[in-house]
Amino acid sequence: MNKILHGSIGAVAALLFSGTALANQIDINTNTGNGEPSLYDIANGSRAGKAPLFENLGSNDPQVNNAHWSGGANGTSNSVLQATWTGNYQDATFGVYSIYDPSNRLNLLYGGSQLGAETNDETKGFLNYLGDGEFSAYTQDVRTGATSNNQIKNLGSEVFGYFLTIGGKTFYSDADLNGGDDRMVGYQGDNSGSLLTNEYLFGWEDGDDNDYQDYVTTIESIRPVPEPSSIAMFGVGLLLLGFGVRRMQKRDV
Repeated sequence: MNKILHGSIGAVAALLFSGTALANQIDINTNTGNGEPSLYDIANGSRAGKAPLFENLGSNDPQVNNAHWSGGANGTSNSVLQATWTGNYQDATFGVYSIYDPSNRLNLLYGGSQLGAETNDETKGFLNYLGDGEFSAYTQDVRTGATSNNQIKNLGSEVFGYFLTIGGKTFYSDADLNGGDDRMVGYQGDNSGSLLTNEYLFGWEDGDDNDYQDYVTTIESIRPVPEPSSIAMFGVGLLLLGFGVRRMQKRDV
């Protein structure tokens, strides 16, 4: 019975994490028009001699569209702007916000060009968790080593959300803060290209054509925080599992 019990617990855990990845799957428009690449073209294509992020990312691949995130094991993550296909690319600001107060933010990346960051996608935004809800952030030009001033803010938790301010509007990874509209789609790296499993591709939508390639970033060393509904589902699964085990024990007596 121990094998059955362990296998059942594993199945429930797998259900939790698959629910985290597959819930709220977003339909992405790949017919962008005007000769613009789709989000999948950006993910699977090579630019400036760099390897593609993915080998064959497509609409059937699971998305990770969590509202909230946390840093990796070492508490440091970095963000890179990969592409901006929008007329508002020059006034963009990307960063993290407090889940308790969305106006409490730290900036990580800024405007770009039609290909990526103004410095040819060699600008990185670094986010460091200092403990007790406090973060520091700065931007670095990888080619020259020049860095921006270090920002420090307390976001109230090690958990945060991502935001994009563009065209005079601010969008959030939490759809509830966008009036229920999903403005960010996420994909986890799979080692098929240059994007590893601890890295994520985020595509943002700043209009209404749902192509999610208006502002595209990759972020290293972050983890999605399970949605409350997924945690509740996990709890229900454990309760049902416990009930089933008790019934099996009674039959074995």
